[in-house]
Amino acid sequence: MYKLMLVDDEDEVREGITATVDFEACGFTLCAQATGAIDAIEKAAQFQPDVVFTDVHMPYMDGMEMISRLQEMYPTMKYIVLSGYDDFIYVKQALQRQVLDYLLKPLSAQGIMKVLGRAKEQLDEQARQRVNLEILRDKVAKNDQQLRRGVVLEYLSGGFYSDAHALCAYPPPADEGLSFPTRLAVLSLERTEENLEVLRRDFDSQPMLLGASVEEVLSEVFKRRQGEFMQYRSQFLLLLPGTQEEAISACNDAVQSLRHYLHLTATAGLSDEVSGYAGLAEGYRGATAALDKRLIAGQGQVYTTSGGKRRRDLELEPWLARATALCRSGKKEEIAAFCGELSQYVADAGLDASERQLLLLQALSAVLAAAGRAGVDLAPALPTLHMDLVLRPGDITAGAEQLGTLIQFVSDAVRREVAITGSELIDRAVAYTQKNYADKDLSLESLCALFQISQTQFSLLFKREMGTSFLQYLLDQRIAAAQKLLRETNRKIYQIAEETGFGDASYFSYCFKQRCGLSPKEYRVQGGA
Repeated sequence: MYKLMLVDDEDEVREGITATVDFEACGFTLCAQATGAIDAIEKAAQFQPDVVFTDVHMPYMDGMEMISRLQEMYPTMKYIVLSGYDDFIYVKQALQRQVLDYLLKPLSAQGIMKVLGRAKEQLDEQARQRVNLEILRDKVAKNDQQLRRGVVLEYLSGGFYSDAHALCAYPPPADEGLSFPTRLAVLSLERTEENLEVLRRDFDSQPMLLGASVEEVLSEVFKRRQGEFMQYRSQFLLLLPGTQEEAISACNDAVQSLRHYLHLTATAGLSDEVSGYAGLAEGYRGATAALDKRLIAGQGQVYTTSGGKRRRDLELEPWLARATALCRSGKKEEIAAFCGELSQYVADAGLDASERQLLLLQALSAVLAAAGRAGVDLAPALPTLHMDLVLRPGDITAGAEQLGTLIQFVSDAVRREVAITGSELIDRAVAYTQKNYADKDLSLESLCALFQISQTQFSLLFKREMGTSFLQYLLDQRIAAAQKLLRETNRKIYQIAEETGFGDASYFSYCFKQRCGLSPKEYRVQGGA
């Protein structure tokens, strides 16, 4: 079922449509009814309808302007326009906004149901097209991947260099190709007793299942990582763009995931940076040479061409995640505990100076990123900190303590900012409205921009705290001010309209009579009774 919202300022029209039209038979659920454009904009945020069935001619804001505003906030929302005015301008505007249908009053229930039936067919077709587009994109991606892998394997095997004709016939892919520079890793399953036992136990009856299982694990790894992988001979090739640290981390992820999920020991050799397709064969030879270091240094590790054995996976992610979380809501004792545990980890793991520096720099980077996302100004804190102890840690305890001090500053700033939400935010908005109601440019949009909050979130908070919508509250403030001026001054009606934020005297008179039951002139004559 699609959701539909009905918008019309005439109660009789809405009641007549809801009483005679079987929405569910047409494939729709009537999720909301709105008495005007402003009410519709608020309810659209709450109910998120698929289709808005709206009148054109309404007070305050007509249907076309309402549709324009809704389209900015909800680009996928569709519209059916109903009007008693056979006006080509409205028809043209409706067509420009890709309205599903345009109808003229009066209209029978049967006619409305036919229109809804056509609307449902259009929505169904659009849904099918979206599904087909996703399927097509998936096929294209798979075809591109197969083509890219074929080209890579040709370069590795030297096929493109067997003669000049082959090189001309199979040029390197352009935009759809690999991302360079990249690094090439060779991942090999070891012939250990443990691996052979796993193979006999889990894969002996279905040998082809082994490759599929390894591919499944690597697919999960590369959902978290940049790059891709492919089988080559009896090994797996990992193509890893980014820095050497990122490539090493991805290789460690692959090795650890195979050990965890399949109980298989794997070793990886990582090449130096490769700048183009022509360097892939050399990169493969470098990765294989790095892999050969396992014969001396041991299996189940990641080796590079220049760095010897990779000492260990530093397990950075848990520490970075904790540092980020503490920036959001850390208490003093929790931050102190984090610093102590970080220092103990370094001591227990026996990290050397470069590894200590890497760990603290990564943690510092996570803290700075968290501060940036929260909009925290670090300028007041930095002069009091000894950041050199973090950037070039000699004593890990001192470096961790300085990091903890920075985390505490960010956490305190975030906590203060979070406190200025909810009722306090609405209190500030109410005070601002009471002071500036006479500004004819004051609106929900301008107020939310000022307080840096989404219109939907602000509307929900305001309704919860004040029991009415912001636009109704603003109108009440302006009407109350106008009543006082009508009672206590001799100003002209158009002057009062300007001074109370209405701007237009006709619009002011319409709103005043709707709210007070009297025109401004009648109200003044009767002494504001």
